[in-house]
Amino acid sequence: MENRMSATLVRRFAVLGSIVSVSAIVLACSPAGKDSTVQSNAAAGTTSVLPSGGGASATGGSGTGGSVMLVGVDPNSPVTHMCEGLECQVQSCANGGHTTISGKVYDPAGKVPLYNVAVYVPNAPVEPFKEGASCDRCGASIVNPVTAAVTDESGAFTLTDAPVGQNIPLVIQVGKWRRQLTIPAVTACADNPMMDPQVTRLPRNHTEGDIPKIAITVGSADQMECLPLRLGIDPAEFTDATGTGRIHLYQGHHNNNRLPVQAFDAMHGGATITPADDLWSTKDALMKYDIVILSCEGDSFQRQKPMGLRQAMYDYASAGGRVFASHWHNIWFAQGPNPVPTTGTWTDRPDPTDMGAAISATINQSFPKGAALAKWLVNVQASTTLGTMMVEYPRDNLQAINPMVARDWITVQNPKVEAGADPTATEYMSFNAPIGVPEEQICGRAVYTDLHVASVDNNTTSNALGFPASCELRDLSAQEKAVAFMLFDLSACVQNEDQPPKPPK
Repeated sequence: MENRMSATLVRRFAVLGSIVSVSAIVLACSPAGKDSTVQSNAAAGTTSVLPSGGGASATGGSGTGGSVMLVGVDPNSPVTHMCEGLECQVQSCANGGHTTISGKVYDPAGKVPLYNVAVYVPNAPVEPFKEGASCDRCGASIVNPVTAAVTDESGAFTLTDAPVGQNIPLVIQVGKWRRQLTIPAVTACADNPMMDPQVTRLPRNHTEGDIPKIAITVGSADQMECLPLRLGIDPAEFTDATGTGRIHLYQGHHNNNRLPVQAFDAMHGGATITPADDLWSTKDALMKYDIVILSCEGDSFQRQKPMGLRQAMYDYASAGGRVFASHWHNIWFAQGPNPVPTTGTWTDRPDPTDMGAAISATINQSFPKGAALAKWLVNVQASTTLGTMMVEYPRDNLQAINPMVARDWITVQNPKVEAGADPTATEYMSFNAPIGVPEEQICGRAVYTDLHVASVDNNTTSNALGFPASCELRDLSAQEKAVAFMLFDLSACVQNEDQPPKPPK
């Protein structure tokens, strides 16, 4: 826009004869908020701000905004370009150059780069998040950034036309994960790289930034509660339902002698973990949380999840909640309220492998985020061949996906199905909620995974230790990296998934 206005002004001045010659006219705002003349410094490739005087003049406002007005022969017909805040510190560069800020965004541990994280320079103080589930459509919580980008499949970002100067604010955000930084200095017309993963990672605890309010039900056949620990979240952020941590644990049901974690370990207070029945008892109980993660319990426990509770879970997702359900929590979908069962063909079939043996899985690359997942898995060394990965403990409870309302992300071919049946088993599926409404009315999301995070199926021995001693503290496995991708994608704002993610505007 500035280039077009500059060219127009050059032509106006030339035609009216108000100047003899013009090499360049650069529109900018006075960072100092004073009257000034703006002239091009072609040698340095930057914009200089000088005291007022001469044929062209500029008027500035306060330190948070201002305008530039270049006046031709007719002083009653000025051409004005308004700017606000840090916009006034964006400088023009010679030969098509730009001032950029670049880097990579990582998980809270600073180890795994993340896809589709918004990075931006805010033009005003960011607003606090609303506590609990809300309709989080893209663009709602990021308003009018000076410059913005989203990370690619390698976790990389580049902010173009960044403001120049000292103490430039930077925000890293995906959903309600948010970290606010200050860059000590940004140099004009050059790249300003941010190389330290510990600087550009998501927050580990609430003192470093914003973390979604998350409820995790612990189970007897999966350990989803261990994934955030391995992602680098501070153990102090895990509490029972009455605690002040950002992650509340709830005790799921158990299958025979296979017990889920029932309490915190002695080092972390020893408190008894709240029963999961309290969590999914009502929609209001669920609405306190941005994300609900449900670890496999070893069975569906239908009597403990009557239709009224299944309706509450869907209503929660429809109101903006996020649901991440593992294996036998398919009851919320397969036997959920209409239209949830229409997301796919839900049939419980034999496990594709014996004793959790690994099998090759296929990544669905037919939509932008699926293609991004395939590339990301290679980049984070969770896959050696684009479009495939090895998975352990696959299950077969969901087959064909209804493409009108849901997405399949990862599938395997089950060799144990009866002759003539389609052997495809869906390991990851997602859908937006409410189902079947116009795009602008969609608020929440749900993910179903037929894969487990737990390294073994029977966790009784480790679970008896209490949380977090029950979790192995190690780097993520390849399979867990895929789960982490889905978890952060679930956290992200809702958008049209037929298109690649776009930077906020």
